[in-house]
Amino acid sequence: MKPERRGPEYRDVQRPALEMLRDHFGYLAATGEELDAERASRGEVLLVGRLEKAIRAINPGITDDGLRQAVDALRLPGGAALGLMEANEAAHALLSRWAIVEEMKGSGRSAKEVGRSVRYIDFDNPEANEFLVVEEYTVKGPREDRRLDLVLFINGIPIVAVECKRPDDPHGLEQAIDDLLTYQDRVKGVPRLFHTVQVCVALRKAAALYGTVLTPKNRYAEWKSVYPITLDQLKTRLGRVPTPQDVTLAGLCAKANLLDMVRTFSAFDKQGGRVVKKLARYQQFEAVNEAMARIVDPHSKAPQNERGGVIWHTQGSGKSLTMLWLALKLRRSKGLDSPTMLIVTDRKDLDRQITETFQNCGFENPVRADRVAHMRRLLATPGQTVMTTVQKFRDETDLEKGGRHPVLSMAENVFVLVDEAHRTEYGYFNANLRKGLPNACFVAFTGTPIARTVKHFGGYIHKYTMPQSVADGATVPILYESRLADLAVWGNSLNPMFEAQFPHLNEEQKRKIRDQEITARRIGEASDRIEKIAFDIVQHYRANFEPDGFKAQVAVCSQLAAKRYYDEFRKYPEIADRVAVLISDPSEKGSDLRELTDQFADEEEIIRQFVHEDADTLAIIVVVDKYLTGFDAPVERVLYLDRPLKEHNLLQAIARVNRPMPEKDKTWGLIVDYWGVAKFLPEALAVFDEDLSTEQVLTKRDADAAFQDLKARRAEVFECFPEGLPKKDVVPWVLALEPEDARTTFLQTYRAFYKALEQVLPDERALAFLGDFAWLQRVRREAATMYSAEDLDVADASEKVRVLIDKHVKGVDVRVLLQPVPILSADFKEEIEKLASPRAKAARMEHAMERAVTVKLAEDPVFFESIRDRLERIIAERRQERMDDVQEYQLLLKLRSEVTDHEAQTTASNRVSERASPFFRIIDKELTGVSGRPDEEHLSALAETVVSELDALAVVDWTHKEDVQREMRRQVKRELRMRGIPDDRLDAIASALLDLARVRLAQ
Repeated sequence: MKPERRGPEYRDVQRPALEMLRDHFGYLAATGEELDAERASRGEVLLVGRLEKAIRAINPGITDDGLRQAVDALRLPGGAALGLMEANEAAHALLSRWAIVEEMKGSGRSAKEVGRSVRYIDFDNPEANEFLVVEEYTVKGPREDRRLDLVLFINGIPIVAVECKRPDDPHGLEQAIDDLLTYQDRVKGVPRLFHTVQVCVALRKAAALYGTVLTPKNRYAEWKSVYPITLDQLKTRLGRVPTPQDVTLAGLCAKANLLDMVRTFSAFDKQGGRVVKKLARYQQFEAVNEAMARIVDPHSKAPQNERGGVIWHTQGSGKSLTMLWLALKLRRSKGLDSPTMLIVTDRKDLDRQITETFQNCGFENPVRADRVAHMRRLLATPGQTVMTTVQKFRDETDLEKGGRHPVLSMAENVFVLVDEAHRTEYGYFNANLRKGLPNACFVAFTGTPIARTVKHFGGYIHKYTMPQSVADGATVPILYESRLADLAVWGNSLNPMFEAQFPHLNEEQKRKIRDQEITARRIGEASDRIEKIAFDIVQHYRANFEPDGFKAQVAVCSQLAAKRYYDEFRKYPEIADRVAVLISDPSEKGSDLRELTDQFADEEEIIRQFVHEDADTLAIIVVVDKYLTGFDAPVERVLYLDRPLKEHNLLQAIARVNRPMPEKDKTWGLIVDYWGVAKFLPEALAVFDEDLSTEQVLTKRDADAAFQDLKARRAEVFECFPEGLPKKDVVPWVLALEPEDARTTFLQTYRAFYKALEQVLPDERALAFLGDFAWLQRVRREAATMYSAEDLDVADASEKVRVLIDKHVKGVDVRVLLQPVPILSADFKEEIEKLASPRAKAARMEHAMERAVTVKLAEDPVFFESIRDRLERIIAERRQERMDDVQEYQLLLKLRSEVTDHEAQTTASNRVSERASPFFRIIDKELTGVSGRPDEEHLSALAETVVSELDALAVVDWTHKEDVQREMRRQVKRELRMRGIPDDRLDAIASALLDLARVRLAQ
């Protein structure tokens, strides 16, 4: 239900957004109602007249037939049967590049078809395009019309969908994103509108979030930049202090920026057999454009090879995609004349990883050099994009032949993008790299720069530090915990122990022994020490991380230590087969260490299992140096650190646990320190020219603070209920959650309570809170049943909390008052009679009916649309107090009877089977009032034939197979045509029948 146009949503959010774009950013503005005259119907999502005008202007001389083909290609990008993501990817390819049309050239016998590229948008001249913001844009969907608050068009093509909510609604953005996702739903929404939409925005004045097509709610992000202008300039332009809503719209939707987002800053990443669309975050957008501004600056007198620099973006903030988008802009820059690009890393696994990123995101023809000679051949050919490791710039063969490393290219349009630039880019290999490409421009990427990085590659192009990343949600905070201090290598007990062992030696003799024999590494390798720490790791991991499916990494000081840790872990049957060791090949063949590396030789498969499979397959990896840096695994939540690390290596290592994983509620990562490295963190931070404190990078785990937070979270969740409610009767607690906003608040505070409980456990002080938590679990379950509420259908808590409740909470009655019985079940009435109060009965019936109608509407839209209308009238009259709870219950009971009677019917008009009835009703409804409509007997036969044809084609997983859906549509239209259905109704009826088949016949 949309708000009144005079309400705060419209007045304070929607209207100011439109006016800012219109008055300060050059957009035209219109209402959806005004544009209805331009559309053939509300099912047409394109503004065809405007689109045709733009195509003719951008593509002079295009024929009428070519114009028609170009418009049709955008109407159904990729084909009618594609899913939304595939259609959006196809549309993005058309918008960011071009469509190919066939035009007839010449006349008479010399006429022939000639292919032509047609562009929809003039990216080089933003002002040559029409930018239009439309409010209240209504689109007809498969089941119902949807009205979007704002839609932004470029040349008549919908590009941005905006949903607005009241500024005083704390849950407004969540609801706005829910609405945007509903609009994209195949059945309940208007998915065709989102075929071309590139950006989705949720606004409520004081806050704003953005995503793209099918972005999950927990992946929407803030846009905090108005680049290329400043906040002060925006303030001057608006004449007021900009709100977060203003910043988001100015940063994303300024004409040049929006064109840039459409053309460059989208990626369709293939992950685990599915496609995920990703948009740039603001720091990536700024960094790439700042780099390009430096490289192609027409006023710069610096030679091309001096225009590079350093992009410092913290670990986990998306450097690989930033490199991808910079490479894409370099490739498209006309002034650079098809440049050669070299992407350099210092490890094979990183080389493989970034190559896969480029390939999976559709970058054209990146080539991974497999040998030195191969790389040299590639670089000798202009215009290549080459992926390599820096080690391929070796010259042993050249030296053996009496020569030196050759010059590979003298070209000035060569760009070297260097990943992890702080590590190995300063020595022998790098010298050969610069000799081989003497005129190349170098852009260095690093998450932990050191002084030499800037000296070697040039000044900073852009910075995005760890505190910024955490504040933006791009990474999660890192907690720090020191354990077993008496075993720490740098513990206080080491010196007294040494003195006690060698009292007879003088200081010089003691110093020599310390230097030669008592090294940190030898102490770290001590068997007894490793035995104790390995036991502690197993207990700590299994209690805190294994129950929720998270994984661990153990970093140790040497290959010998890695083997000893592995041997210790093998002693524990519960984890023995779920540990892998990843170390470099030892020099000694036939040794125990070589046997260990042979056992884990397939590193790519091990990493795949660690990143993508459950902890039941692989839970822990043990490493020394390899995979301690440059390794991206969001499922890793804890790093057990038992080795010395300093400076950038320390910062890179702790960043292993900072990748977000919202689908598992990962809100922090943990470093468990057995070595004592925290003392080196200030030194590591000191190498930056940024004033970062230790606390900004690591937060020491404070048990007392966590306990105080737990008490506060408990108080918050109990504030959702009237004071003094006894725990002997759950019904009053459940009725207190009847308003939807009350359920939303309860869910948020409930989740915060259990997260706080997790933070404190296994501290015994948490046990006193388990009784309250068990009661709230029951309230949540009863509320989910009472209100048939999907918004309450979340995990009660992590597995470790559930186990502790089972163990420690006694005497709490967790009997379920109501079973979650579907409303159409024969047992439903018996269940509802268990409720004592009329209000409870009416509430249970009301929400169960709403849920049933929502589910059944897609299965039988014609019948359940009428049921839905009557249900909404009953609920409205009760809320307006025109009927009491008893009356509402009786009316809802009668409505339920009609539904159950309908479900029990086996025929429609005694002529069509139950299976074909919904298809019959769609055909019947679509032909209402149509002249020459076949009689009921013929329509019944048609429905049976259609279901039979669809059944025959409905192979397993057919809803995801384009060719099957295309054949279904063809067969359905053929049957409709054979039965005399008018041509102008064929497409609408076929689409409706296919939509219904996706629900009724999916396998």
